[in-house]
This record gives sequence, structure tokens and C-alpha cells, in this order.
Amino acid sequence: MNRYSMKALLACVASAAVVSVSGTAMAVPYAAQVVQTGNTVNYVLNEDAASVTVTRDGGSSLVMPVTAGATSFDMTGFSSYSIEVTQSAATDWVESQVSLANPMMEFERANGIAVNRNPGSASFGQFYVSHRADTTTVSGRAMGDGIYVFNADGTDLGGITDPNDTAAARQAGLGTFFASGSSSPYRIDVGEDDALYISDWSDANGGVYVTNADVTTGNILLANPGGTPPIVGQNHGSVTSTPVIKGSLGGGDLQLWTIDEDLEASVIANAQHIWRYDIGSDPGPTGYAGAQILEVDADLTGANGNGLNSDGSRIFFPDIPGVDVDLTYDSVNDNFIVTQRRNDGNESGLVIYNGDFSQMLFNSRQFSLDNGLDGTESDIILDPDGAWDGQQDIFRGSADAVVSPDGSFMVINRSAVGDPLVNGINDFFGSGGALVVPLDANGVPDLDLTDIGLASEDGVQQMIMLGATSIDVTAGNGFRSPISIDLAGNVYYTTNNAEVAQVFSPGGNSTAITASDGTFTINGVTYGGTALVGDLNGDGFVGIDDLNIVLGNWNLNVPPANPLADPSGDGFVGIDDLNQVLGNWNAGTPPTGGAAVPEPTTLALLGLGGVAMLRRRR
Repeated sequence: MNRYSMKALLACVASAAVVSVSGTAMAVPYAAQVVQTGNTVNYVLNEDAASVTVTRDGGSSLVMPVTAGATSFDMTGFSSYSIEVTQSAATDWVESQVSLANPMMEFERANGIAVNRNPGSASFGQFYVSHRADTTTVSGRAMGDGIYVFNADGTDLGGITDPNDTAAARQAGLGTFFASGSSSPYRIDVGEDDALYISDWSDANGGVYVTNADVTTGNILLANPGGTPPIVGQNHGSVTSTPVIKGSLGGGDLQLWTIDEDLEASVIANAQHIWRYDIGSDPGPTGYAGAQILEVDADLTGANGNGLNSDGSRIFFPDIPGVDVDLTYDSVNDNFIVTQRRNDGNESGLVIYNGDFSQMLFNSRQFSLDNGLDGTESDIILDPDGAWDGQQDIFRGSADAVVSPDGSFMVINRSAVGDPLVNGINDFFGSGGALVVPLDANGVPDLDLTDIGLASEDGVQQMIMLGATSIDVTAGNGFRSPISIDLAGNVYYTTNNAEVAQVFSPGGNSTAITASDGTFTINGVTYGGTALVGDLNGDGFVGIDDLNIVLGNWNLNVPPANPLADPSGDGFVGIDDLNQVLGNWNAGTPPTGGAAVPEPTTLALLGLGGVAMLRRRR
């Protein structure tokens, strides 16, 4: 995947400790959820733009509306298109109109948030919020228990406009599981197959679930939901982290990583380890019951392999179930990121591993100790005599993290911020509830430690971090606050304190192009395009093998998240799936030793001659 750099953007705002929300709402606008049906292309513009231009077959141009929302254009006589969206705005983190004054963005407690970043998908730019229960917000909005699904412009996917209509909380047939407690459903993420993966941190139904892109059908992913310790004869307990996914069920290569509260590596109450599940293809209605693989034993982390920092403090808290920890995968730098929102500061709030967990690349608590940094003041950690007790992690209270599409920066959702002279919270990064941290070539924080002569606190010199900036979100911070980012660099944030979900943009001048070949180009750098429409077996060519996959599953209802047999994603293998193959016949490069073949007569053989071939971009 290609990369674009935003380090120059970060440098422009690095001089300010806090980037305030301005009065003008300007996100990075782009064309999302693009679908071609027959000769009509429909798409959603996430934000108002300066200009929107459609180019067909590289020449014929259409000037399109610049107002956010759904629109369409005609493709009669043309075979390809690109939708170019431009914007010009100040370089400043501002709240987007996607969430600004949007009553659909109020949530009593949003446990998870995720956005589709697959540019060749009909769900590209669609985003999701998981909500914990049937309840009401402080403002009085009635909330449902389930998954809220939004178009890229912040409207409900199903067209619901009443914020109090709890039918907007989709359950995909998993309602009996979601009703188990305030941590169900919990964290969420979108896989490369467009499926939504959902963790459950409840004791009653702990585990992981999967639904299709529209959250209308769902299933158990890990067998035997439940997470009350001790776990016996089960491959999982309650999952506190975001489910990290590689591969897909349809491709037969799905892998899952979790942080599990209950599953023990050796002794009772020994939890919070990182586990891997090599699930492969669809495990069926009862879920995957195969073996789990221990990736990280939290008791054995760190340079000395004893789970301790150099001063004897714990890196993690494996013996304390109930600690809210999260796991993120940085696909650009091939790193895994662990965040822990415990606020004492005498443990590691941010830890980064390489892709196979063989090396701990960054440990925020040890980083603080090594550099003489202090993340708290004397009213937080006290000796028995009332004196201040040592240096604390500057990344304390890191609730969640997400890495930019180009891998150049990380955004951390902070659950502890404020004035150090009032409530003892570090002043390195300002009071913003979200923190933007530049990353080096290895994907670890790239922070310039500069002594600016601040007064020392009990003999420890205070310093300031240059290069990191904070975003002033509503209410400053919040517990259990997930975060996400789209392919254009817009940040999706939630806070239970203010009971909102918000979208923020870095601003600046932008040009975003969404094209019919499944690519997305932002400011000259292209993402996607590796998936060939109709190439169901992934060999880079649309031909007989792909046709046989459709025919072999013809007229079958298939499980959700199975694009191998059901590329249209409607849960039924039929004409829409066939047309994806036939409409792109002989596209790509034939496998070694093979050759392009004539157009098949399959439609006639099936007695479907004369059926119009609807071409749908996914």
C-alpha cells in the first residue's frame, strides 16, 4: 500500500501545545460508499467540499454538487470514472460537520467506534458505533443496545432520522448476547472483507462476534460465549480489546488477536495476555473451537523477562482482572500497540511490539524513567510520609490508539488530562483528550525532548515534548473511549463523559479521488487497487476458477462476511455475484501457463439469457 506523509502537517501545528476546535467545520471531504448499478453510480460525500468533479473514461467531466450527502451520476456509454473532491481550509484540528450539532452522534456510552477503510468497497467510509444498553443519555436521547451504522456523512444507514428511534441500534440476530451487560457489545473493527468484528467483555457472553457490513446478519466467531473465570475447556474468556483481524473468512486465512481478561497462561488470576487464533475459513454457527496461541504472557514482558520495568514497577497488571486494555495493529509498520488506561502512572500506558511479538519496541513507563520525565504531580502518588513518590508514566491514561493510514503518526485517546497544578495530570501534551504523536520509521513515538527551563518538581526537571499535539475534544477526556481514523485522515473519537461521538479533521488543502478501479488517492498518493473486482480466488485474474466458485455455491444462503462465494455481500449467491465475475471477465493477468479464454456461455446454460449485467463496484 502506498503512503502519504503528514509529518509536514504535524510540524505546522507542533508549536501549539493544544489545538483548539475552531468555529468553522472543515473535514477532509471525499466520495464514499460508491456503488455502480447498471449505468448509475451512487456515492456519499462525507463533507461539504470546495469542488466535486467526475471524470469519465479519462475525459468527459461532470461538475457535481458540493453539499454533503448522497448523489449520483450517469455512466451511459462510459466504462470508468473518478470522483475528485477538493477542499481548502486552515491547517487546524477542527470538528467535522459529520458530528457537529448532529443529534445522532449522542451516545450514553459508546464502547467502540470503527470506520471502513477499504476503498474498493461499497461500504468505504461507512462507520459504526457500538452502544452498551437500552438506556437514555443525560440530554434524554433514547438509546438501543447494539451497533449504530452510519453513512459517511453521519446519517443513519437505514434512513432513520429520529435520534430516539432505538431501531437504529442493529443487533444482527445477536441481541440475546448483547443484552448481557454494559460491556456487550464492546470494541469493534472492520476487516479487509468488510465484515464487522465485535468483542464482548461481559462475563455472561464474553468472546468475539462477526456480522456483515450492514450489520443485518451475524454469528459467533469464537465458540462458547462466556468469560467467568476460571476458564476450563474453552479457548477464550471475556475479551477486553478490539479484535485485531488479518485475512478473511472468505479467503480462508482469517487470524484474530485479542487481549483476554480471563484466559490464563499458567495460574488462576493470571490474565490480560495477548492471544492469537488461526481461524481460517468460516467456522460455522457454533464458532471457532480450535486452539488458542499465546503471543504475549504479560508476566514475562520487558527486557528482563519478568514483567517489570527497571525500577520494579509492573509493565502490565496481569493479576488484576477488570483493567481496561486495548490492542491495535499498525499495518504500515507491522506493529502491535497495547494501551492501558490505568491512571496511577506506575505502569506502562503505551507499549509497542513488532509484528511477531519478538521485540518490545517502546515502553512508555520505561521511556519516562530513562529520560527523567514525570507524568504526575505530588498529589497523585504519595509515600506514607506524604511525600511525592517517584516518576510516573507520561502516557498514563492511554485508553486507545490508532495509527494514520501512512503510518507517520498515532492518535491516542486519553482518559486522564488536565491542569497538573490542580489535579496532578502531566502537562507535556496539554489538556486535549486526543493526542497526536509523530512516529519514526519504526513506528514508535518520535518525540523531541527539549528543556525549556520549567521549574523542577521534587528534583525532577520538567520538560516539554515538541512534535506531539493535542486535540481539544468535548469534555476533554473520558473512560472507555475508543478511537478510529479513516483513509483521508479524519479522526473518529468518543467519550462517555460528554456522551458523544465526534469526527475531527487536520484541515489543510486536500484533493481526494475515489475511482472505479477500487483506488483512493489523497493528495497524490494512492491506496487500494490491489483487489480486482470478480477475482474471487485472489490469483490476480478473473476467469474460470472464479466462475466455478460462484456456480459451486449457486442459490445458496451463505454466512456473513464470506466474500469468496458472495462478493455482493447480500448473503445469497446469485445473479449479482455472477455479474461481478462476467462483467470483468479476463481482467488482470492470467496465472502462469494460463491464457485468456472466450466469454463463457454460462448465462445461457443457466437459462438466464437476456438478464442485464449489473456492474456493482465493491
